[in-house]
Amino acid sequence: MTGLQEAQLPALVALEQACAAMSREGGAGTEEVEARTLADFAALTRRHDVRVAEVDGEVAGYLAWRDEAPGVAVIEELSVHPDHQRCGIGGRLLAELQERARELGMEQIVVRSGESASSAQAFYKKKGGFAPLGDDAPARVRAWRSEREAAGAPLTRSGEVVLWAAIPPQPAEALDEGEGDEISEG
Repeated sequence: MTGLQEAQLPALVALEQACAAMSREGGAGTEEVEARTLADFAALTRRHDVRVAEVDGEVAGYLAWRDEAPGVAVIEELSVHPDHQRCGIGGRLLAELQERARELGMEQIVVRSGESASSAQAFYKKKGGFAPLGDDAPARVRAWRSEREAAGAPLTRSGEVVLWAAIPPQPAEALDEGEGDEISEG
């Protein structure tokens, strides 16, 4: 897992094209699925933290996210190349986001998903506990929704839903890793 590097850009564009083709084959319309270009990736990095997963030196997936007021992590994109799907890469990317967002003091994540993208919604539910955004969401998520609506920024495009999840606490084994590392002077 690395931050986006310039050398990875052509592989990310190819990944986007492969994912878009797979989505179109699955019945999504062309207007719904548009692959990002090199210019799109350059623009994406201005406001997003972009993490790239590689397998044997090959780009396998990426995640782009940002922190939005009042401290909610917003996933812009999580994509895994069709050749690497169902291998744990998407889950690892999501875990990387949770870890980084937790370090920054965030407690919730939101993501937009296509209403008809049942496999994506099932992934988010299984790997992150995501649920549809409703009035039962935590105060910060509801405040995020209210701020977006007050600014006139639509929460979704046609055919999308918003999902949210709590960021789980740091795993106990991660807390234990630091124990016993202290050096005693004596």
